[in-house]
Amino acid sequence: MLKVAIMELGTNQIKLSIVRIEESKYFEVEKEYAENVAIEQHLQANAELIKTVKIKECINILHMYKEIAIANGVSKFHCVASANVKAAKNYVSFLEEINSDLDLEFKLLTEEEEVNALYTAVVNTIDVAKGLIVAVSTSSTRLVYYCRRVVLNSVTVPMGAANFTTLDEFNELLKNVGEPLQQIDPEIPVIGSSEIFTGFARLARKKAKYPFDVDHNYNSDKEHFNEILKFLQGLDVERGAKLKGITANGIGYLMNGMSIALAVMDYVKLNKIIINRYGRNVGMAHRLTMQEDERPVNDVCANSIETLIWANGLDLENAKYQYFLASTLYSQLKVLHKLPRVYTRILKVATLLFNFGANINKQNFGKITYYAILNANLYGLSHKEIVMAAFVASCRNWDDFMLAEWVKYKDLMDEEDLMIVRKLAIIESMACTINLRNQKVVKDISCDVLGDSVIIKLVTDTDMKNVKVDVDAAKTEIFQLQKLSKEFTRIYNKNVEIL
Repeated sequence: MLKVAIMELGTNQIKLSIVRIEESKYFEVEKEYAENVAIEQHLQANAELIKTVKIKECINILHMYKEIAIANGVSKFHCVASANVKAAKNYVSFLEEINSDLDLEFKLLTEEEEVNALYTAVVNTIDVAKGLIVAVSTSSTRLVYYCRRVVLNSVTVPMGAANFTTLDEFNELLKNVGEPLQQIDPEIPVIGSSEIFTGFARLARKKAKYPFDVDHNYNSDKEHFNEILKFLQGLDVERGAKLKGITANGIGYLMNGMSIALAVMDYVKLNKIIINRYGRNVGMAHRLTMQEDERPVNDVCANSIETLIWANGLDLENAKYQYFLASTLYSQLKVLHKLPRVYTRILKVATLLFNFGANINKQNFGKITYYAILNANLYGLSHKEIVMAAFVASCRNWDDFMLAEWVKYKDLMDEEDLMIVRKLAIIESMACTINLRNQKVVKDISCDVLGDSVIIKLVTDTDMKNVKVDVDAAKTEIFQLQKLSKEFTRIYNKNVEIL
């Protein structure tokens, strides 16, 4: 295992990410820090030169970050400077002084490297086959069009939220570079990446009293985006005022960025918006983890689940076996539950992370698992799917169901969703019971639906003609499974017999 400190020197913020890495497999961003330095505004006020006082400020922050990193067991530093830093006439001496003072090596990123880092963060955390990534920073706006998980075109407009002047001027700049994006599929979403979009998402959720407080993968559209911008424009406050819990910059910065984003959506004629919370630090962490292999992960959801299992010290092989049992039951009972295959994603999360809360309380971990899943870095799932998975994992029987929590999501769920959760929860509970002793006794499951009854047969090694094997190998599992028979009957209206 390796611990890496990713230091990012930008024109608006200096960031530190402490990342734990299992080489060629997984990574976890353990801690993140950010300090506003507003180099961009300093440049505008000082004829494109970074003055000594600002250089000292940056060095002091980086010294503090280096000390934090070392105290957290970091053994490797990966230090980069944003391509926007090159706007300063003295950027070379600026970086040389930083490198000399901190005994580190800050590399100036090219625009291509920044695009690749951002694209990598998006494609490995949002399960969307094609989209237009829009990232509005302080002094530029980057647009990255990808399809089938391959970057097809990328352009940079040299205007951002801090140096924004007028929409006419921005539109002219966009027109000069945006021709490669004129022929993109009008049905693809905008993947909003930057503080501008997360700020919008937080405001939109607060105004709508949206029950799930997560930025990443929040879905919206251009009309709603425009409504929030008009709301901000109608506030009787100074442009430099900040909205607590929304953005680190002022309202004026947010409005400028949102105006730019709307202009981009008008230009490319796109309507749907998906919020991406993760920036280039996550993209760089992925590349540091996978080393030479730059391919996106095959399954965004599965990779995020396995990463959580690794990061929390859970037993991956045991979790996979339990999911095998649950998916087998799901398939065998399809004639009863009549749910489409898409719900296996919810079952997969609930089953693989069934004991997610056991690190806190090994006996009564259902409720803890519920909150853990809601707050975990789960990717490739909609907000609704994550909430449903949390309920499925925590509801071992109807007596455990947290009705007060369900009411919180009344605008996100309906009665049909409640029944789906119950159907999946009993399957997950049965799989957990079959795996009671963690000995992989059951090799397969077969279910026969006969009139008002269901016969569930647990297939073990005893089904093979080996007289030396215990004929009652699954006796314990069958005994415990019978305790779920009443719940099964309530949900499926069938009596159940377990053999």
